[in-house]
Amino acid sequence: MARVTLARRTGRVCRLASRSEPCQALVCAELSSMTQDAGAQRASPLRRWLPAVGTAVLLIYLGWSTDLSAVAEAFSRANLGQAIAVLVVATLITWSYDSLCLVWLVRRTLGHRGHVGGGTLAELMPLKAASYVLNIVNYNAATLGMAWVVSRRKGVSFLESAAALAVLSYVDLVALATLIVAGLAIAPQVLGAQVELVARLHLVVVAIFAGSLVLLLALQSPIRHPLLDRLRGVAVLRPLAALKPLDMVVGVVMRAGFVLLYVVANYLLMKTFGMAPNLGALLVLVPVLTVVGVVPLSVSGLGTTQILMRTLYAPFVLDGRASGPVIDAWSTAMIFGFIAVRLVVAAPFLPKVLGELRQRQSA
Repeated sequence: MARVTLARRTGRVCRLASRSEPCQALVCAELSSMTQDAGAQRASPLRRWLPAVGTAVLLIYLGWSTDLSAVAEAFSRANLGQAIAVLVVATLITWSYDSLCLVWLVRRTLGHRGHVGGGTLAELMPLKAASYVLNIVNYNAATLGMAWVVSRRKGVSFLESAAALAVLSYVDLVALATLIVAGLAIAPQVLGAQVELVARLHLVVVAIFAGSLVLLLALQSPIRHPLLDRLRGVAVLRPLAALKPLDMVVGVVMRAGFVLLYVVANYLLMKTFGMAPNLGALLVLVPVLTVVGVVPLSVSGLGTTQILMRTLYAPFVLDGRASGPVIDAWSTAMIFGFIAVRLVVAAPFLPKVLGELRQRQSA
């Protein structure tokens, strides 16, 4: 009953949109189809509005607590030409590398199911680029958008496709935990004053490793048991069960390399703003901030990560300036810079992806 009601409401919105913009009508039609096929329930008001409200509150606090004239001075002293070059090169490299990771993931989890194809680099690079538009709002929204297209291309259920892409988030968690452990071993003094934060990090890391070990033994190991065999056949667990232990190791190494690309990008971008970053410290801090940015408390992690950066990156400002405005200038340039470059990267591929959706809808 709830699904029928939601489909009717979506249909009314689509009819209104079709009178104004064909592109909006197309998107609405696809959303309506997704609603009917996947049986999606309408999100609660809290989940719908929390990122927007969180962003507004955090940005108001940032504006109130920021010395805007000092931030402007930090921008004037930065090498903006080099900063733009770093953003462009970093975006192109991470886009290509992330697409390769998707190719590996689809082949390992869905390659033996559905249609042949649907997981080549030529097919997934445009899809990954187009997903950057949804990624502005929320990383999970972008993942579900890609899952919808992959499910149609591969001829598998949306649930199984979404579960396959969720495996990447699972591997990312293990990779992030591994990097945090490595970072704390290399530079334990980085969070020496943050005793409570270190204690919580240890708990999180232990929980991630323990959970991954349980999943590895239950779903991905060669252990045979009727109950485990049934679990491995469930659609939502089938992609994870398709990964062998060696695949997990390869995946963790690949995704750790992906995070390290952002460590290097952060390092180079800080240099353009006159900061003095430490690579060992960034090995700890970038994974921590990555986790914070993914939590859907604000749009694209705006505010949440910037407030934390003021404290964690303060030791990197050594030229006598107040650290807060310099970090605010750098973080603003980084966040909005990556968004802008990604939108430019996504623009050429959006018509193709929307055209594919239009063909699917016509069929």
